[in-house]
Amino acid sequence: MYKYVIPDRKDWPIARIARHQDEVLEDVIEESFKYLNCRETRRDLLAKTLYLERIRVKTEPWDVDPEDEFEYWEKIKKRLSAYDPSSIEENNQDKIEEPILKGIIKRYSEEIINNFDPKLHWFARQTLPIFFGRLLNASIGGIKSIFKPQTTLTDRLFVTGPVEKIRQLSTKGTIILLPTHFSNLDSAIIGYGMDMIGLPAFQYGAGINLFNNRILGYFMGNLGAYRVDRRKKNPIYLETLKAFSRINVFKGAHTIFFPGGTRSRSGTLDTNLKLGLMGTVLEAQRMHFETQSSDKTNKIFIVPLTVSYHFVLEASSLISEHLKRTGKEHYLMKDKSPQGFKAIWKFFGQLFGSASDITLSLSEPMDIFGNDIDDEGNSIDKFGNTIAIRNYFSNNGLITNDPQREHVYTSMLGDIITKKYLKANTVYSSHLVTFVAFEILKKYHKETDIFTILRTTEEDRRIPWNDFVFSCNRVKDELYRLNNAEELKLAPHMTLDTEEIIEHGIRNVSMYHSAKPIRRTKEGDITSDDLKLLFFYHNRLEGYGLHKYIS
Repeated sequence: MYKYVIPDRKDWPIARIARHQDEVLEDVIEESFKYLNCRETRRDLLAKTLYLERIRVKTEPWDVDPEDEFEYWEKIKKRLSAYDPSSIEENNQDKIEEPILKGIIKRYSEEIINNFDPKLHWFARQTLPIFFGRLLNASIGGIKSIFKPQTTLTDRLFVTGPVEKIRQLSTKGTIILLPTHFSNLDSAIIGYGMDMIGLPAFQYGAGINLFNNRILGYFMGNLGAYRVDRRKKNPIYLETLKAFSRINVFKGAHTIFFPGGTRSRSGTLDTNLKLGLMGTVLEAQRMHFETQSSDKTNKIFIVPLTVSYHFVLEASSLISEHLKRTGKEHYLMKDKSPQGFKAIWKFFGQLFGSASDITLSLSEPMDIFGNDIDDEGNSIDKFGNTIAIRNYFSNNGLITNDPQREHVYTSMLGDIITKKYLKANTVYSSHLVTFVAFEILKKYHKETDIFTILRTTEEDRRIPWNDFVFSCNRVKDELYRLNNAEELKLAPHMTLDTEEIIEHGIRNVSMYHSAKPIRRTKEGDITSDDLKLLFFYHNRLEGYGLHKYIS
């Protein structure tokens, strides 16, 4: 555990911003209204939002929704239906439509906005790990273990990469952390990992459905989580969400974005990034240059982060969803994955009661254009020369707002982030054994599609032990080469002998799932009780060309 880079929680950026929550709310409303209030498109904008929201209220109601949700949108409908825009003067039209638009923005802003309570953070930091550790050890070692806990989260969670450099940069500017996303537990685990290395608390977007639980919602809402409602696809909500992000990053809030947008359904590292909110980071940096003359003042630093697990809580349901989307009529399998609190409890019990680990692998920080950063926060090119990135926003020496140009910059950054994920990926034994096993099955059934392979019988999915070890050796050698070339990272246990790595990988990836993704038969061969899970975990090593080393 590192000491906090800023000792007093009250001085953390997220805490300073929270003390001026009313001001943030006003800024979000003003920014959104300024962007959306175009007389030529305003009526259509309101009509589209009303249409989509009335559908949502009727077809997707959630407990977390306001009690007056239906009545509110019915009132909006009546107000918009009460006049004919073609028959009244423009000024009167403005008097009717502008308050409606601003009211909707205000309602969304109040729903999205977060808070940070330093005292609650101190309480959570002191008590929850202890309480959680006692419960976990009780579930593993019985009642006596409550009083003599042997296992804690810090025993299983490892943060790797340029930790000290990122700690220092967090005092010079704003850190934007961009993790891969595999589980609903990622936010909590990443937040704890960043706390372990002494960084101030981060804000992050949490699905509004998680606030259905009042206790969980209270802690999340007061520890930096802002609410994101993915049901709302209307332009007013989306712009309000972007304005909130842009303003908070501009004010210096260290922020976690999941650029994949949602959990990886296939198990692959994120490649198809959704960069809508990332565009707000670029806008925030431009806003700094519009108000500051120094290139180093209020710098924003981008830090991709790759999360590595041996097994994933929601693996079965995620891969089922992926296969349904991609296979459509070819996908005929049923998902029997456990749901709810029992599944989460089992996940943590297996994780903490075993030698299983989680690695948070931090990439080298960069600026918003993908340039490297030195220890002082300067942007540098590939020759080591300092770059003045404010020039990226300049036109004839003046800082200008060019949405098309910034869209290109954001797209270029997305390409760099995906490459960083591959390089920071920490390869576990479980990744190796599942990759090799599924690739061998593909070789055995090379004339069939993936959905046919997933339906193969037990007899057709057996892999002779010697074949498996031979291919594992070949792939392991290539992984070593890629590690030496800094194209990926290897977990420490990957230095074991091949057969020890295989045993380690099979044990760890299979300990949580009742239907084993991979196991050894009584005869000593390799098989799988759930090919769909094997496929999910195999996908982690896609993108490195390792299939060429399967015999």
